[in-house]
Amino acid sequence: MAETEQFKRVVEELRGRFPGLRIHVAMEPNPNVDALADIPAQPGLDFGFSINLQGDELHMNVASFWVEWFPCTDAKITAQFIDAVGGIISGQYRIVEYLIGDDVVKAQLQRPRSDGQWEKVATWADLGVFIPWLRKQNVIQNASGGPSRVQRGA
Repeated sequence: MAETEQFKRVVEELRGRFPGLRIHVAMEPNPNVDALADIPAQPGLDFGFSINLQGDELHMNVASFWVEWFPCTDAKITAQFIDAVGGIISGQYRIVEYLIGDDVVKAQLQRPRSDGQWEKVATWADLGVFIPWLRKQNVIQNASGGPSRVQRGA
């Protein structure tokens, strides 16, 4: 299957970029997932996360953030996915969670802009995002070359 081969290429690309990174791969771990790569917390990555293949969709799951890129057979889409996953691992990208109380209602993958600000790459949200209450933010970002940092609070 072309999608499974593309997923394997994604994993090999990540292993090439981050040779010391432990990535555990399972093919067809359940009926809804064609392939799963678990990237556990480890030296240089203080939080674990996963990527997976579901049909023609590449999924990334970091904390509350869960977004898919598709179709994975499109080389441009796959390159964007690899860039996003690599950005999380390297610490160049971050996840910003928006909370009402203790509940995450939105999470956004962001990358730096040349002017020092952050730009949105992808967003996950649930219906709580429409509640107009004040939100707290958590920033989840790996520190380059060392342990990650998770900043809590507004």
